[in-house]
Order: sequence, then C-alpha cells, then structure tokens
Amino acid sequence: MANIMIVDDSPIIRRSLRGILESLGHRIVVEAEDGKEAIQVYDEDRIDLVTMDIQLPGIDGIEAVRLIRERNPNAAIVMISSLEHRGKVYEAIKLGARHYIVKPYTEDKVGEVIQAVLGIPEPQQADKAEPIANGKEASTDRAQAGRELPLLETPILSTLPFELVIKDGRAVLVVQRHITPVNIGALASALQGLLYYRKAKYVLDLWEPIFDVEGMKLMLEFVSVVRSRGGTVGIVSGAHGYYTQIKAKLQNGVYRSYDEIEW
Repeated sequence: MANIMIVDDSPIIRRSLRGILESLGHRIVVEAEDGKEAIQVYDEDRIDLVTMDIQLPGIDGIEAVRLIRERNPNAAIVMISSLEHRGKVYEAIKLGARHYIVKPYTEDKVGEVIQAVLGIPEPQQADKAEPIANGKEASTDRAQAGRELPLLETPILSTLPFELVIKDGRAVLVVQRHITPVNIGALASALQGLLYYRKAKYVLDLWEPIFDVEGMKLMLEFVSVVRSRGGTVGIVSGAHGYYTQIKAKLQNGVYRSYDEIEW
C-alpha cells in the first residue's frame, strides 16, 4: 500500500482517481487543486507517490514537477495527461516524472503504471504449457537420451506489453503498454527472436513510448544490429516529444504514423 497525493483541478477526476487507487489498496493522504497548493502540501515523509495533472491553473503540472523534484530528487510523480497534451509528457519526464497516464484511463492502466513506479512485483503466472507427451514418458525419453531437452512454452499473451504481427510483409512489434523493469525481459526475448530472421522488414510501432532506460537501450541496439546487417527497420511514434527525441538519435527511419512508411 502506498500513500498518494492527487493533484487535479477537476473534482470529478480526483474522485475517479481516488476510487480507483483505493480499490487497488492505496491510501489518498491529500488532494490539491493546482500546482501551487501541491507544492505547499507536499510532504516527502508521508507521501510515496503523486499523480499530477499537466494542465493546472496558475503553476501547471510541469512546473510543479520541477519544484517538487528540487525539494526531493527522489519524488515519485506520475503525470495525468489528456491525449491532446500528450506531447508535453516528455518535458515532464525530463524533469523527473517517473511515468504517465493518458485520459480516459482504466483501473487496469492506472494499476499497471502505479505498480511499475513503485516496483511492486506482478503476481507469478501459474499457467505453464504442458509438453505434448505424457510427463512420465517425456521424462523417460529424456533420461534415455542422456540429456535434458528444451521444451516450448506457450506464452500467456494477455500479460505481454506488446503484440507481434505480420503486416504488409513486415514483422511488426506493437508496444501497447508501458515497458517497465517487470516486463522488459519479454521485450528483450521478442527482439532477440526477431533477429533470427535472415531477411525481414521490421517496424516497432510504439502506441506507448518506451521511457524505461533499459528498454530504450534495447530498442536502439535492435535498430543498430538490423542496420548493420543491411536490414530495414522503422520506429513509429505519434507522441510529438518522443518522436523528436528518437528522430534526433536515429536520424532516419522514424515515423509519426504507420501509414507514412513507404518501403
């Protein structure tokens, strides 16, 4: 359970967030209607996390992030943004915000982000694929062979933050949820698997930008490896600030929408 401060000028949004967060087992210790009030009531000793609306009267959410982080460099802040202000999220991330949630949000989305920021481990998945052969027979066969054979497992697709599809002759990895330290291993495995294709055209379609540092490194390394082998790869991001950041790093092969890709 975390002690949370909600900052939003809308009583409806505050009530909605309070209901979701409390249903997830957290406690709301204080609410603020604007950036100035948020700065005044923020207390690092009793607040574990802040949800911060970007559009606030007076001192906006971005400036409030800067001032709170000046006071406490370890402050955990999650931005709440409407779709039209999504481009401002990157500015808040640069100032130290840990994550963001885009309106309209769901309880699952809020829970996922809060879990990622607080470092709460996800429940272990008990479902494992059974080998085709009977367990006893398979064990006997392996013993006779004198070695352990690797077994394929069926991934639980609903738990993955991405989807892999073949579209228009391209291998497309669609990142649908935030990449976090909890699920980054799945991303690494997927990108590694894609590299086994000898000749392919790849697209990483980022419905959710990859802000996680290690996730960003993985993505850039994947692009570098594909290009070094003479392959084709594109990055798609509709988030203006994130698009600009990736464009500066890669120079080419970065698109604002999937439809822009012509190869």
